[in-house]
Amino acid sequence: MLAPEADGVFAALADRTRRHILVRLADRPDDAGAVAADLGISRQAVAKHLRILVESGLVTASPQQRRQVYAVRPDRIREISDLLGAVSRGWDRRLALVKQRAEHAQRTEHAEHSRRAE
Repeated sequence: MLAPEADGVFAALADRTRRHILVRLADRPDDAGAVAADLGISRQAVAKHLRILVESGLVTASPQQRRQVYAVRPDRIREISDLLGAVSRGWDRRLALVKQRAEHAQRTEHAEHSRRAE
C-alpha cells in the first residue's frame, strides 16, 4: 500500500473522530444515525466523516431498504496493518543491530579493562 491511495487512507485516519467511527463500525455495520447516536455527535458530522472514510476505501456504503449501511473493509485494514508491520519489523532489526553493537562494545571495553588490570 505505498501507492498514492495510501495518502488518502492516512489522511482519513489522522482525524480522531474518524478513528472512533471506524472502531464503531468494526464492531458492527450501521447507518449514520445509529453511529451518531452511539458517539454523541451530530448526524451531519458523522455523514461528513463517513464520506471521507468511504472515499479513502476504508469503509463501504451499501443501500439497505431506505438507508445506507456503512461497514469497515477488512481487506484495507489488513493492508494498513501489513504496511505498519513492515515498518515495525524494519525498526526492530535496526534496534537489534544497535543493541548488538552496544553489547559488543561493552564486552570489548570490559576485556580491555581486565587486561590492563592484570
